Amino acid sequence: MTDRASPRITVDRILHPASVAVFGASDDRSKWAGRIMYYLALHGYVGEVIPINPRRQIVQGKTCYARIADAPHVDVAIIAIPAPLVPATLRECADAGVGCCLIISSGFAEVGPEGAALQREISELSRRTGMRLVGPNCLGLINVLNGMALTSARVLEVERLHRGRIGFVTQSGAIMLSIFNRAHDVGIGFSHLVSVGNQADLDLADFFEHMIDDPATAVICLHVEGLRDGRRFLDLIRRARRAGKPVIALKTGRSELGEHAARSHTASLAGAYPVFEAACRDAGVVLVDDPDVMVLVANMLARFGAPTEGGIALLSPSGGINGIVADRLADANVPLAVLRPETRQSLCEVMLPTHLDNPVDLGARRQELGETNAVAARAVELVAADPGVNAIVIALTTSPNYEATSKALGAAAVASGKPCFTIMTPGSVADGVRAVLREIGCPYGDRIDDGVRMLAAYTRYVPTSRMARAPDAKPGRASLLDLRTGYLTEPDAKALLARYGIPVTRERVVRARDEAVAAAEAIGFPVALKAVTDKVVHKSDAGLVELALADPDALGRAWDKIRRRLAILDPPADTLLVQEMVSGGLELILGAKRDPGFGPVVMIGSGGILVELLRDVQLALAPIDPAEAEALLRGVKAWPLLEGYRGRGRLDISAVASALSRLSRLAVDLGSRLGEIDVNPLIVRTDGHGVVAADARAVIAPETQDQDL
Repeated sequence: MTDRASPRITVDRILHPASVAVFGASDDRSKWAGRIMYYLALHGYVGEVIPINPRRQIVQGKTCYARIADAPHVDVAIIAIPAPLVPATLRECADAGVGCCLIISSGFAEVGPEGAALQREISELSRRTGMRLVGPNCLGLINVLNGMALTSARVLEVERLHRGRIGFVTQSGAIMLSIFNRAHDVGIGFSHLVSVGNQADLDLADFFEHMIDDPATAVICLHVEGLRDGRRFLDLIRRARRAGKPVIALKTGRSELGEHAARSHTASLAGAYPVFEAACRDAGVVLVDDPDVMVLVANMLARFGAPTEGGIALLSPSGGINGIVADRLADANVPLAVLRPETRQSLCEVMLPTHLDNPVDLGARRQELGETNAVAARAVELVAADPGVNAIVIALTTSPNYEATSKALGAAAVASGKPCFTIMTPGSVADGVRAVLREIGCPYGDRIDDGVRMLAAYTRYVPTSRMARAPDAKPGRASLLDLRTGYLTEPDAKALLARYGIPVTRERVVRARDEAVAAAEAIGFPVALKAVTDKVVHKSDAGLVELALADPDALGRAWDKIRRRLAILDPPADTLLVQEMVSGGLELILGAKRDPGFGPVVMIGSGGILVELLRDVQLALAPIDPAEAEALLRGVKAWPLLEGYRGRGRLDISAVASALSRLSRLAVDLGSRLGEIDVNPLIVRTDGHGVVAADARAVIAPETQDQDL
């Protein structure tokens, strides 16, 4: 057989195929293909199901074909056979004009070199023939809208699929199925769920892009292990934002990639996950670290849209659980609403005058009105009417008239039109209540932790993202044409910073003792003396820095000491730097690097010799303007020191923001030549007037054809 071109069908056609072929089709539902056939029938798939099996003529009441070549036209074929047999089967499918093959089989790039070679083979076959691939090493996909459940997992053994407006794409099939199962149990529905596996052809971004354009999908959930193209990912996030579709992302593999840590603080601190986190934050993505929380947040956004300003109203028949949840919300920086006086006054209708605050303890109701269920709905109505309340949270323990009380609370919360959520704390005894909540459409979760983390993520979502504006310094790329490639020592790195208006220390490069003395006298004692070398990164640790040299004699002794240490380097170094002493200020670190996926990134944080121990940094994609730089700076733990901690004077925050903004423009202008830039420390002067870069280094990469984001 020879490969021939298949119709290059769209992702939409893959998710809405007119026909599906099932290889290895069987009447036996204990086998994977038998279950797929059964699930397609169970959930009402409206297209044609075509069984493929050379040993059968009829399977589950449908005509079975010995070979794909004998079958009618197939849009999507699903395959689960040993990996070595997959390429030949794919060639048969391509020759038969199949539009897409969904490959459940494992044993490809995930298992080593032999599997990687097989994966390259099928990727090339897809490219050559035009037949699309999903997988390999995936667990299929589910289109709830048309009943197409192309997976054999037993989580599909349900009476019906809950239809919803949440789209979900993952690189892990097992996570897709676990999320489907957990969401189904609490009544949350999806539009589509897709497992892309090893992404030999179609990848996460392809299905992400489809869901942006899909009118049936309102919120998009992404489980990301790795990205092929960070720029495309960012472009799609921006498109989703313009389409009004929130994106929620869960990223695994959060450990840092520190290949260049020995060269630069920036490289070790701006690892793979922190850059992903910064990119998502700037683009307005909701980042979570738990799949259950991801689905709960998605459901809130799909049901209620973006949160408004205000705080949470918390109600419960149990004062004890109210206290626990309120504490957890405070820990997560989720504010409780402060009830207005008129709301407190209206609560007197159902509550004792001593208990009119938020959280509302329904156990302190007016007893003459009856049991809690008799006043529950009214209490919710009164609290929900407060303009400062942006969401209703109900915390349920066991209680008298449990189902009646829970139904009254949940129904009133839903009727209020405001976002609402119920936190369930009991176990199986509350299954009846869970059924009631599903029936009335009140979202709920089974753990305090899930509820609090969901609320924290939900209230963080804003329907606008950071839009980078031009910083206040723009020398442009033309000014960098003379820049040499490779490692820039401190004087050269500072000269580069100075081109962009970042203040640097007064200093002079010297090679003789008398030159050092003359430089120090010109600069003014006291001075610092440093070695200039690309062989040692942490010069202080190597004894190559001497500080606070008050006179020529002290300078001479320091000179001899450093020169002896330089002499043992291979090759020896003979260049030193005489520098003005800048001391007593707050030490910060600024950095820039080029991330292979997202482009130029800038960093700011607590600096000095403890920078990698404290790991107190914030990152953003470049460029950023001074206002954005100041907003980033507020996330650094040292921020109170800049504002004037415990009566100390306020430092020059605008100078710090300007320096970071200018560094971001330099990072953008360097383009593909940006390797790393390290400014540590950037000293914020205690007199409140400006900043100065006391040390710096940089790595300039060779020019490439790479384009910026």
